[in-house]
Amino acid sequence: MDELNNIDIARVSNLNFKILHRNWKTAFAELFVLMTTAMPGEVISIVGPTRAGKTELLRQLGDVVCGVGHGQGDEQPIVSIELVNDDAHAKFSFRSFILQALEMVRHPFYSSGCADGWGDAIVDSRIERAREKTLNRALIRALIQRRTRFLIIDEAQHMRYVSSQAMAAVGVMDALKSMAKKANVVLIIAGTYPILEAINRSSHLEGRKYGVHLSRYHQTEADLAEFQWILAHYDAVLDLDESLPSLMHCTELLYRGTFGCIGLVRAWLYHASAVAAAHQKKIDLALLQETMKSPMQLYSIADEILTGETILGLTPCDALRSAVRPKAPIVATKKTRKTVTKPFQRKAKRFEPENRM
Repeated sequence: MDELNNIDIARVSNLNFKILHRNWKTAFAELFVLMTTAMPGEVISIVGPTRAGKTELLRQLGDVVCGVGHGQGDEQPIVSIELVNDDAHAKFSFRSFILQALEMVRHPFYSSGCADGWGDAIVDSRIERAREKTLNRALIRALIQRRTRFLIIDEAQHMRYVSSQAMAAVGVMDALKSMAKKANVVLIIAGTYPILEAINRSSHLEGRKYGVHLSRYHQTEADLAEFQWILAHYDAVLDLDESLPSLMHCTELLYRGTFGCIGLVRAWLYHASAVAAAHQKKIDLALLQETMKSPMQLYSIADEILTGETILGLTPCDALRSAVRPKAPIVATKKTRKTVTKPFQRKAKRFEPENRM
């Protein structure tokens, strides 16, 4: 198509870089100290809003603590697992997690690493017949054999889909903690704010957990100054219109649409730059307003942040409170009692005294 020849995607791809901002560096330093000093069997949690950079932070820390290229040989100092909902009806199951972990440690008996050619069917049949308790013991022995120091559970918020019961995710958390203790590893749980509810419900886990918060930027003077410093980094790579000399001219708009979450800022600007490239124009204020998420789309993000920061004892900012508007109270109406009658039978009637048949 000829109209695609004039599209310049270079300005869009330039957004794929990491900004080492203050909150990210603070969380990096705190987690580094915990990983290098924590004892086996202890639990470290890292939480934050969506797209905060938790996965990348853990990846870089793994290279610093255990060396670049760790896990190439027989030893695996870090085993990192990203939880998925791949059970029936898109639910999370502990058995599925164990099988995923056995694949990561390249178990010689319960993973595809021991299969070749027609052996795949044999391995699948063996796994299907194995009980969850057997697989759990095999994973613990494999972690010991691989001399694993850190068991990282990423995207841990998927545990809430394990069951409709309120305490189901708590049971998974406690099972992971017991596994880490038996395998003599440090358990690192990373995810968004919903994991705090499961941790908070388990006093046994809460008392043995060290938390790191990769937070957003709040509406304080110091935080807004750092937020503008980050916007200035994007100024250098974005093709801005003359009417918008700098992103700092629309700081309030960018903050209101992201609540100070840098990952959301990058996603918004990426979307705006992609639309600008497709229409062969530059980014202006109108385009930023056009690509901004709607209030209904921002509601779920703001509600999750508000719940998580409330658990952490933080005071929400005005932008967050305004996005999560209280729902109108439901007025309970008095239910009218339905009269139950039997066919061909008259309702009993009480006659006045001296007027009976």
